[in-house]
Amino acid sequence: MVLVTGNWRLWLAGMGVSLVIFLVVLFAVILPAQNTANQAIKSGLKQSQQALNQASKQLNSTASGSGPASATAKKAKHELSQASKLAACVSAAGTDVTKLQACHTKF
Repeated sequence: MVLVTGNWRLWLAGMGVSLVIFLVVLFAVILPAQNTANQAIKSGLKQSQQALNQASKQLNSTASGSGPASATAKKAKHELSQASKLAACVSAAGTDVTKLQACHTKF
């Protein structure tokens, strides 16, 4: 609905009501949803880092010896190292989309 009036008080009251509605929506809907999403991202990154650390420990405990198994272990170590670096980069980037794209390109 569009209301055109020459009364500046009515215009000012309308702007005030619009501002109040915006602030209610911001604090009641937008910010809590954003905080929940950020916490989920942080939790996911923490879990992935823990999984990478556990895999690294397991790989280090089984990577002794020579032959084809040793070559596979070396390749696995390299892949695990890249995954750890990517996880650290994503964690440092946070929610900045350009930094996340740079991490994806780099690793």
